[in-house]
Amino acid sequence: MFDNELIDQFLTHWQSINRHLRKGALTEADEGITRLQWILLRHVYRVEMSTIGDLAEKFGVRPSTVSQMADRLEKSDLIRRISDTHDARIKFVSLTAKGQALIQNVESIWAKRLTDGLGEFSADEQENLLKLLERLASSLADSK
Repeated sequence: MFDNELIDQFLTHWQSINRHLRKGALTEADEGITRLQWILLRHVYRVEMSTIGDLAEKFGVRPSTVSQMADRLEKSDLIRRISDTHDARIKFVSLTAKGQALIQNVESIWAKRLTDGLGEFSADEQENLLKLLERLASSLADSK
């Protein structure tokens, strides 16, 4: 059983890793996008197209909140909205070429940073770390 100090240490290290990965990668881009905008962009990148309603439900916010965020991302030419062919009231959100390039660029920065950090570990340590993270992710998913 973990005590509060161990949980606090885990969270502190996890946040430090996350902060190191994010450092500058998003704010140095011309768009200077926020973390929430980044999360939305990455989701759209993975699923290709989503409606404003789908995104609002996914992130637990109102559609108007997503719509405002989409406005800013559209002005930066990172996303585009496409009307549904059957119902013009429904708008799909997809990435532009610039949006896809941003995702790929930031993820390549993250991959380089992780590669550098993980290079401090032996192959066995890397494999063990991955197995432990997979177990943790699975355990958390199963406890819903």
